[in-house]
Amino acid sequence: MANYPNLRARYSKGILKLRNPLRLPDGTEVRVNVTPMSPKPKRGQPAKRRYAYPNRPLPLHHLDRLVGVISLGGDALADSEALYDS
Repeated sequence: MANYPNLRARYSKGILKLRNPLRLPDGTEVRVNVTPMSPKPKRGQPAKRRYAYPNRPLPLHHLDRLVGVISLGGDALADSEALYDS
């Protein structure tokens, strides 16, 4: 039976993919030791950023739904007197 001391593989989406096939019969049990070659993704493959509030551009017609949600204007002095003065 062949001995495979150093194999290269790539881990992606929960699957470890060997670069070259092994010449082993189906059902053969093997022992696997995993040592990452580099802790960071290679250049050209930027790490995926997770934003707390993702932004995306929207067409202007989406703003029509927001018109009137918040009332703007008014008199700040009159509003504060109405709230805090008895």
